[in-house]
Amino acid sequence: MSFKNKVKYGMAVLRVFFITRLIQPFLRLIFGPYRPPNSDDQILTYAILANNKPYYEFKHQKHSFLLKYQGTKDLRYLERVDVSLYSVNKEEFLFVRTRPGVDIYNVEEHPFMYSIQHSAAVELLIVPHDTIFKYLRNKTVQDGSNIYYVHNHGRCGSTLVAAMIYQTNQCIVLSEPAPIVNLAWMLNEKNCPPSRKSVEYLDLVRATFLLTCPDPNKKYLIKPWGIQTLSLLPLIHQALPGIREFFMYRSISPTVLSFKKIFLDDLYAMGETAISMLPINYRLLWNKIKQGDGEEAFFFIVLCQLHACILEIQDRVDIKSFTYESLIENRELFTSGLLKELDIEENHHSKALSALKRDSQANSNLLSQKSLRNKNVTITKSSLEWAKKIAFEHFEIYLEGTEGKIANQFI
Repeated sequence: MSFKNKVKYGMAVLRVFFITRLIQPFLRLIFGPYRPPNSDDQILTYAILANNKPYYEFKHQKHSFLLKYQGTKDLRYLERVDVSLYSVNKEEFLFVRTRPGVDIYNVEEHPFMYSIQHSAAVELLIVPHDTIFKYLRNKTVQDGSNIYYVHNHGRCGSTLVAAMIYQTNQCIVLSEPAPIVNLAWMLNEKNCPPSRKSVEYLDLVRATFLLTCPDPNKKYLIKPWGIQTLSLLPLIHQALPGIREFFMYRSISPTVLSFKKIFLDDLYAMGETAISMLPINYRLLWNKIKQGDGEEAFFFIVLCQLHACILEIQDRVDIKSFTYESLIENRELFTSGLLKELDIEENHHSKALSALKRDSQANSNLLSQKSLRNKNVTITKSSLEWAKKIAFEHFEIYLEGTEGKIANQFI
């Protein structure tokens, strides 16, 4: 194909793309307007005719799809193995049924659960909060003792940990399930950040976690998206006293460098967008101290995660912490310690170690391609010094050396 024909073909594709985007609201009026009131034991079902947006452009809501109303179903439909919680908003829980033959929990093939759920969805199910709360009350009481949750600040090896545990075949691994971050975003919007004194959100937190991990007879490892989940920290243990929590972190400079390799093309905008979704106390602080070309924003985001975790774990002994540096320094010792904390027998040690020979995000083309293209970028000395100053003055976090190692003893 000649260059001229390639240009014509490209322009035609763009025209189709923009025309499709323009007519989507009208298509939604045709296919998805009817919505009867829910009864206490029914769910609304919609056929998914098309994906409106790529998985990374939205917050996993109804407008992510072009829908056609189908009818109602009994709540027991949620117990199908191909139905999973897709999202939660201020009024409803959203579930999807995925097409046959797709294993959304296969971390090797799908390192990020939100991506495969979106692309493989064929049916959307909508249930109001109150209906779900009643549904869960009628089921066997669960305290979350079969759930392991790995807090992390992103780019710190937590996806690799998820891949390691997946290899043991002892846990269902949920790597970045969208409902968890959707829940956090909702709570981050509150004018007063949730604390351990907050009780009004506990039913919603409990329901979101139990619906994400629906089988009480199986063990689940949740590796959430590492940014903006701060508001969940004081609530999870209150809502589910039996849950096991962990914290995975890394020295701050290589963490931010890893983010920069991905978002270099639009570092400042991505940082500002991420900060706009943090709890209000952190947003207000950023408005007072912000500066720079984007690196500072990601330093600030990581510091917020560290600060929120420090506040939560400083008077608790039941949150274990792991570092990326300890993983690199002694893989065997790190793996043994992790498996022990997850109650996985030592004979699965070699299976877990086998994951270290692979790229845990190899199938995430968007991330791997950007990281490869920007592999030679560096962190500026001035932004690291700024981060050290802010960490000490506003968060009481002590960063050491050129790597920005966290020196606080209780982490």
